[in-house]
Amino acid sequence: MSKKRDAGSIKLSGGALCLDFVNTVHCYGCTDLGEYLNTYDDLVAWSRHVGTITDDEAQKASHSANSKPGEARSAHRRAIGLREAVYRIFTIILEGQSPAREDLAVFNNYLSEAMTRSQIVKTQDGYHWDMTANKEKLDWILNPVIRSAADLLVSEEIRQVKRCADPTCGWLFLDTSRNRSRRWCDMSDCGNRAKASRFYKKNKNSNPVSSSPKASSSLSKPKSKIERHLL
Repeated sequence: MSKKRDAGSIKLSGGALCLDFVNTVHCYGCTDLGEYLNTYDDLVAWSRHVGTITDDEAQKASHSANSKPGEARSAHRRAIGLREAVYRIFTIILEGQSPAREDLAVFNNYLSEAMTRSQIVKTQDGYHWDMTANKEKLDWILNPVIRSAADLLVSEEIRQVKRCADPTCGWLFLDTSRNRSRRWCDMSDCGNRAKASRFYKKNKNSNPVSSSPKASSSLSKPKSKIERHLL
């Protein structure tokens, strides 16, 4: 049975809202992705976690979902469809290729709907987009993510999008380091595990382990992300 993962406490390593959104699976290289967004309520929890909605908006969205379960399931399916399309678009771009026309068409449909439900509002700091102005449909909660993806696609920052070097991870992030040398989505997770693996291999090669049971049990190989995922 897959481990239940908390969308309201997931690490935010993407550096852009839309990248944090595509990172709502535990590992893209696993047979079982490790889904964080299993329900509409998970989507609400994630949105509150990243700050695109307020506590009051989260409470109202959950209440509406409970009273309209069919629409909530539809909004959840749309969220997963958006995430898959955005992930494919960005991963193919970072590989130096052009996204499939079908994926761009899917994303543009999301964008068109989001823009028709958005408006310009006046604030103390000037004017800005309000992407959550129209809350008639439960999928309004996706609008900030859609806008984030659109902004990133047409910006110079698109060149900074990278994929985690851990093949079992696959998370995307913006590399804003000075010399563009960042390799890991999170140094405390994938980065440290890679360092531990290199240390293990180095010591294994320089200090052959005895064949005795005691000696063989004294060293343990660092677990891969897939192995940790299955625990």
